[in-house]
Amino acid sequence: MRRRSLVVLSILVGAGLLGGILYYIGPERVWEQIVRLGVWGYLSLVAIAILTMVCWTSSWWVILRAYGVRVSWWTTWWARLSGFAITYLTPSMYFGGEPASVFLIVKEQEGAHRATRVVATLLVAKLLEGLSLLAFVYLGFYYAAATKLLPLDDMGVMIVGNLIFALFVALAAINFMGGRLWLTRLLGWLKRHLPWKHALGVAEAKMREVEEDVHNAFQEHQRATWTAFLLTLLATFLLYLRPQVFFLFALRAFMPISHLSIAYALFVLLGVFFWLTPGGMGVLEGGMVGIFSVVSVLSLKDHQWLPIPYESAVAFALTLKSIEFPLVGLGLFYLIRVGFLKVPKPPLRR
Repeated sequence: MRRRSLVVLSILVGAGLLGGILYYIGPERVWEQIVRLGVWGYLSLVAIAILTMVCWTSSWWVILRAYGVRVSWWTTWWARLSGFAITYLTPSMYFGGEPASVFLIVKEQEGAHRATRVVATLLVAKLLEGLSLLAFVYLGFYYAAATKLLPLDDMGVMIVGNLIFALFVALAAINFMGGRLWLTRLLGWLKRHLPWKHALGVAEAKMREVEEDVHNAFQEHQRATWTAFLLTLLATFLLYLRPQVFFLFALRAFMPISHLSIAYALFVLLGVFFWLTPGGMGVLEGGMVGIFSVVSVLSLKDHQWLPIPYESAVAFALTLKSIEFPLVGLGLFYLIRVGFLKVPKPPLRR
């Protein structure tokens, strides 16, 4: 009951934020920007969204096959899409749907492989995602420092956010690539000092299997891991290009690499630390206004620098939602169909 109340509260907060932003800017001005995007601009963004999901799916599929988990590409697609749907609607943009993805792969295998092995493949995929995100985040950090586009306070926030994100990814990489087994050791320490020895002992054994399998991916399956990383890097690059495509069509303007990189780095930090409502409702739109207020675009008509209007930033965020929501709906529908999500039945009328 408490969890349901928190979900309802987050939806209300998100709807309130979004409504306030639209009221302040003017919904007609936002709609005008979406219309200016045009059919070809919208279809280009749709193609980017689908290709991104294809790259993510292919990356995980390559890792699964390297581990001997013989599932079809389409099974991996539905597992990845379903995980994406849950992650998109949970407080963190980058985590949340992993149990659903693992469930679908294990269900397809019918016990042919340990669940811990499937978990390990997904952890490898998520670590590669973190490394690829980090590469583009630091590209933005470099341009922010070199061009001094950001105010000093914003630079401080960006530095702290980058350090926290980098520390998390670096610790995960050192642990898994180096076979340190830090999580297994932590569970072992807790088992010795807490009363739940049996449960913690089972968790320690399962975690050891996962960490050893992830370590093997980087030691014994290097070719597959590199292939998966290149596919993940391509997916990240497609995400990086989305503002460029939108503003080319909507504003007939070009965003230089320096400004594009800064905007993307700030967007990643927004997703990591402030994705607090389902689908980022209200948070994403307000964040885009702030992010695009510190960068500019170059007009293709007269080659003059143009500030990005608030309505364009909100239109960009809403356009992304209109493309991503159908993918989320497909993922949730599939989870309901296979029984992972239960739809409550209405009470019988007497």
